Amino acid sequence: MFVSSTQAANLMGVSPRRIRQLLSEGRIEGALKIGKFWIIPLVEGMPQVRKGTRGPQASWRSTSRSQSQKTVDFPDDD
Repeated sequence: MFVSSTQAANLMGVSPRRIRQLLSEGRIEGALKIGKFWIIPLVEGMPQVRKGTRGPQASWRSTSRSQSQKTVDFPDDD
């Protein structure tokens, strides 16, 4: 059975915009675009959505503590 993006949004309890975002990311398995409409297959009554990534890791985690703690030597005024 196939449903539209609006029907899939109602089934999943999310907005149609979120469904369109998942479709554009290719995360809804088996979804096809015909013309300007999406058809989404149902598996056990729900669309199958793949998990996404959590984004890039923060850059501050990759620097070691010794690199961030540098000392500056000042010349003596003697």
